[in-house]
Formats: sequence, C-alpha cells, structure tokens
Amino acid sequence: RASQLPVGTERISDPVLAVHTIGSAMASAGAGSGATQLFELRHPGSCTGMFWRGNPTTGAGAAGRDWPRNGSLLRGKVHKKIKGDDWLEVSEWQQAGTKGFVSGEGKNLWMPFSQGGTLLHEIKG
Repeated sequence: RASQLPVGTERISDPVLAVHTIGSAMASAGAGSGATQLFELRHPGSCTGMFWRGNPTTGAGAAGRDWPRNGSLLRGKVHKKIKGDDWLEVSEWQQAGTKGFVSGEGKNLWMPFSQGGTLLHEIKG
C-alpha cells in the first residue's frame, strides 16, 4: 500500500539526501518561535570583523557589501546545526560606532556563530 504524501512533496529515496533535506527544512523552521535574537559580533582572532556569508542550506550568496565590524549588533533568527555550525539569519544590523539598525531583509545575510572561537555573543534583555 502506498503511503500518502502531502501535496507538493515527493519521496526521497537516497537516505543521505533525505537526512540533509529534512535537516535543512528543520533548520529553516528555526527554533520554533520565529522570534529574533540580538547578538554582538566580536571576532576571536585579529580580524576587525567578518564578511557576510550566504545561505548555508541553499548556497545562495549574500547581497550585503558593507560587512559588520567588531562591535556590530546583529538581530535575526537562529538556525541550529546547519553543516555542523549554528547560524544567524540576519534581519537587521547596526554597524559598530553607528546609530540605528539597517534592514537585512531580502539580502540573504547570514553569519556563523563561530570562526576559530565564538563570534556572536548574545545580548540579553
């Protein structure tokens, strides 16, 4: 007896691809609440900041030219364990030393949580 799949879905026969696809779908769903969180970027090494990364699940490149420097504030949705790391999908950010946030919506701005150590530090409150 064939099992019923929801409309718009298809069966994935390759188990490795199935695990990756399911993991990517879960990561895209985020932590469940959809709430955004605020982080300060502080590179653990001698770098002055970090270039934007593209979407780690699709490979689509980032559209942001102005990359955040140490001390920048990044707000967005946390995605757990995509390709071995946690990622922040940035919805808005504030460059270090400036006032006001700039929208990151539609620009595909992503930041890993670590690079040679912790990169994003949560700001609570």
